[in-house]
Amino acid sequence: MELTPLLLKYDKGGGASRFHPEMLFKVLVYGYMTRTYSSRMLAKALRENVMFMWLAGSQRPDFRTINTFRSSKLKDVMDEVFIATVKALAAKGYVKLEDYFVDGTKIESAANRYSFVWKRGIATNERKDG
Repeated sequence: MELTPLLLKYDKGGGASRFHPEMLFKVLVYGYMTRTYSSRMLAKALRENVMFMWLAGSQRPDFRTINTFRSSKLKDVMDEVFIATVKALAAKGYVKLEDYFVDGTKIESAANRYSFVWKRGIATNERKDG
């Protein structure tokens, strides 16, 4: 995976216990793959789950470190890392760039629960008007 934008963003220096950005990125990606999104749950998994321990090299960043990494360091370069990853996958033939997929999920708003429109309702209204 091409993580150069992330490594350039991550400056040298800092506190006594500095965690490598690649390790933190691996933990986040694996956490998202296993549906573990919370920084507190990721920190708990780093203490209890063997897979997370192996990815982190037995290092245990706390939830504040994970959250700070995700919100300040990773936020600005995530698009660049994603683009580099898609290009690498396309170069190896795992994905084709001419295929596009759109998710048609309807999400209700809390302000107006019945604001979405069904296809059958549109057809019925067109027949009445026409």
